[in-house]
Amino acid sequence: MKRKFEHFHLSGNGFNVQFEPFINNTVSRSWTYDIDERQINSLYGQVEVGFNGYLYVTASARNDWFSVLNPDVNSILYPSVGVSFVFSDMIQSLPSWFSFGKVRASWAQVGNVTINPYDVNLTYSLKGWDHLGRAVASISGAGGNNGNIPNPLLKPLLSTELEFGFDVRFFQNRLGVDFAYYDQTTTDDILNASIAMTSGFGSTSVNLGEMENKGIELMLTATPVTGALTWDISFNAARNKNKVVSLIEGTDELLVEEPRSRFVYIKHIVGQPYGVITGRVQMMHDGQPVFYENGRMRATGDFQIVGNGNPDWTGGINNSFTWKNINLSFLIDFKIGGDIYSGSNARLTSAGVTKRSLEGRVGKDPIHVTGVVEQADGSFAPIDRDLTPNEARNYWSGSQGDQDGIAPLWITDAGFGKLRQLVLGYNFPRSLLDKTPFNSLSLSFVGRNLLVLWKDIDNVDPESSYSTSNGQGLEYFSMPSVRSYGFDLKVGF
Repeated sequence: MKRKFEHFHLSGNGFNVQFEPFINNTVSRSWTYDIDERQINSLYGQVEVGFNGYLYVTASARNDWFSVLNPDVNSILYPSVGVSFVFSDMIQSLPSWFSFGKVRASWAQVGNVTINPYDVNLTYSLKGWDHLGRAVASISGAGGNNGNIPNPLLKPLLSTELEFGFDVRFFQNRLGVDFAYYDQTTTDDILNASIAMTSGFGSTSVNLGEMENKGIELMLTATPVTGALTWDISFNAARNKNKVVSLIEGTDELLVEEPRSRFVYIKHIVGQPYGVITGRVQMMHDGQPVFYENGRMRATGDFQIVGNGNPDWTGGINNSFTWKNINLSFLIDFKIGGDIYSGSNARLTSAGVTKRSLEGRVGKDPIHVTGVVEQADGSFAPIDRDLTPNEARNYWSGSQGDQDGIAPLWITDAGFGKLRQLVLGYNFPRSLLDKTPFNSLSLSFVGRNLLVLWKDIDNVDPESSYSTSNGQGLEYFSMPSVRSYGFDLKVGF
């Protein structure tokens, strides 16, 4: 597989002669040029053996060579083997309502590389201008906290998975159950790790030690109604539990993502789930929460685990109805569990523009604090009183600061349910197409991301994310997802 991307951009500003839009007529001109090439060479083989139409064994092996890596470490070999047993075809005495049954098991490895070309090389870029008659160039990625210093020792990641499952159907396939259990281990996963900005870069790519994922996947299908009106329904659910087994040598935690406020961090920590949310919590003394004299909560100096962005369950329900030439379907998907830190709510509450910021202020019941206050001599005195409206304002404004921000205040359950898609369509009868070149014609109205059915977080979309990295569970002034409407025309010849 070979991919090549080449981009040349030429632009100019201001016209020497009005209304003459050609590049040499511009007062100042600039240009950029980019090229991106990558290639994967592969050898692949597969063997499948069947016995009596009900027992099948499939084995494969593949070797990839990735051009984006150092030639000394760019090769990886990964095999697989799978067995499936269709016992309903072997056992003739099954009851008539039992339509189909299969059990399966597989072991497989997969290798991959998730970096871009030239990421392992220290490259230079020409700026396109000169200084004292000399061309100006710079080291790519350097000079800022967004640059990634190359790592020429990166090697392909390897994922090893063991899976067991079954597929059974009943009543002439009107009811079906498909279940799978998997145990997956990933080694040498590639991830960007933050480094000291005094290096001139913000991060470097590293191979992680080991990541473990275990989970189940379930699919239920049914056709409750048949005839002039047909109703098909499917339900799927998945649960995944992961754990960071090891990281790079000598490191027990790795910073993945943070908001601009640096108020919380998403980290990989050995022995914890993938990408936990860490932040400061309220300081405790002898089991009592610690406050300042003005009633504001006092935070710990260190960061602690306060949440996990990974959901407990994900899934969806799809219903499809067909009556004559009209079809209607709608999909509801959901996420149960998982946490999200909302930087938007933290900042907006601090500014006093959310409903939550009204608590303890004029017209609202006062905020009551009970705990202790540290004195100048290091001792602790009790505090047990209502806050004044002005203290309540300071209570909220200081609750998300860099030094005394209390992260759990802004951690919310990230679960939701959404009407993800609605489709209403019409299939034109063949009688209307007899004198046309079409064999089939259908027109559908399609709406996507239509409605939030339930959620726990206020003011923001629970699917919001701060970045496209692996920093799940972090939201910071993100844009909401887009609702869309359209029509789908399908023509067959």
